[in-house]
Amino acid sequence: MTAHPAKSSAKPSGAPSRARPATRSSSAASPRPACASARASPPSGDVIGYTVAQPGDRNGKNEPVWYSGSKLAPDLSLPRIRARWAAPESTRRTDLPVTNGPALARRRTMTAAWEALLVIDHGEDTVVAAHVAATGEVLDALAQTSAAHTRQHLRAAATAYERASRSHIRAAHGHSQALRRAARDLVHSGPAFGRGEEGAATAMALDMLVFLVTAAARWHATKHHEQQAEAAHRAAEHLRAAYRTAAAAPLARLHKNGTVLTPTQRRHHAATLHNALPELADRVLAEPGWPALAATLDEVRRGGGDPRALLRKAAARRELDSAKDVSDVLLWRIRHLGALSADAPKAPARKTRRAASSTPPEGAPALAPAPSRTRHR
Repeated sequence: MTAHPAKSSAKPSGAPSRARPATRSSSAASPRPACASARASPPSGDVIGYTVAQPGDRNGKNEPVWYSGSKLAPDLSLPRIRARWAAPESTRRTDLPVTNGPALARRRTMTAAWEALLVIDHGEDTVVAAHVAATGEVLDALAQTSAAHTRQHLRAAATAYERASRSHIRAAHGHSQALRRAARDLVHSGPAFGRGEEGAATAMALDMLVFLVTAAARWHATKHHEQQAEAAHRAAEHLRAAYRTAAAAPLARLHKNGTVLTPTQRRHHAATLHNALPELADRVLAEPGWPALAATLDEVRRGGGDPRALLRKAAARRELDSAKDVSDVLLWRIRHLGALSADAPKAPARKTRRAASSTPPEGAPALAPAPSRTRHR
């Protein structure tokens, strides 16, 4: 049996190492290249398994110490790897705004996380377990490619979630391709800047990942996986901290755009909100994030979209009662569903005083001043 260099490194003492972004200089921190060996079944010659070893890791006979994939981790056995590779990939959205690789990868991550939420809420246990495990790959990839100001919290989230990604329920990995592909996209797109479209897209993805990891914690709790549930809750707290950091600048820009809307525009968007979500409207209008949401609704209207339909769709995909800032959640979902840029566009020019005051502003909800800090979720 001949050993040959493998593309990925073995990690016999723990979980397998994740892929690193190709554009990042990380050779000093990377493990040494591993060796791999394949086992064939005579007489067909079909590969039925594989083993890996670290150079220099030898036994008393000076022979390499080999480990089978299943000994590294249960989901690294050859049959399970083949099952993941053979699964069909989900259809990608083609209407997203034209942007660069890191921002687009984060938009696709939000889509995959949103779909995974529905699975965790209503799917079979084996399928849910696959999505819970794949979520860990997304967190690892996001931590590897994050900007410096969110990196610490994202790495802490990925580390905390490691325990939550494993359970005794066998995962049907073929059903979690969208999340796994999102993780690959994050890695291959390279590091993201913490500003502009990339920074806003990061906040958009983190907003949905908080919901996803919280749902994973609830699922573990229902299965009496106490350690996994606690690990997922810790990861969610770190994700909330990363979100607050990433969302501060883009939300401030959207808030500024909302404050320049005319009284007539404000009344119009408040009425749209009441019509679409009567049970949530008063709460949203009282939140500090309402101006940013109003700016998003105005952007949809100016682009020829239907703000009322998008509000309903954003709220219908999942309950919002657990959200601490409903306006934030709605605006990110609407910007994603409506294929708007994640970052705020340049504020539209204010209308003339005569045009702005053509209708008496009675009952117009006031837009709150810009918050001094990003709100807790």
